[in-house]
Amino acid sequence: MKYIDKVKVFKEELSWVVSPKIKAFAEKAISMLPDYFFEVAASSTGKFHPPYALGPGGLVRHTRAAVKIAHELLGLEMYGKYTDDEKDMMLVVLMLHDGWKH
Repeated sequence: MKYIDKVKVFKEELSWVVSPKIKAFAEKAISMLPDYFFEVAASSTGKFHPPYALGPGGLVRHTRAAVKIAHELLGLEMYGKYTDDEKDMMLVVLMLHDGWKH
């Protein structure tokens, strides 16, 4: 099996996390994700996910897309009520939300 630099896969998404403490937690948790997370499709049936999330690597593409959407939404004025830590935690939760899916 080839080596996967799991944290590097989420380099862009991790750059949006402001708190060093929360980022360190995220990096540790991401490094512990099972290898299959980076290899399998987001859906075995294809019913509930768009085409980009299907096929090999689809689950990690789905996850990164969800984090990017959240990052964009959290930048809107209407979400200014959340603290930086709260926004960081939302992003990290999304990074990990399907991490142990199987």
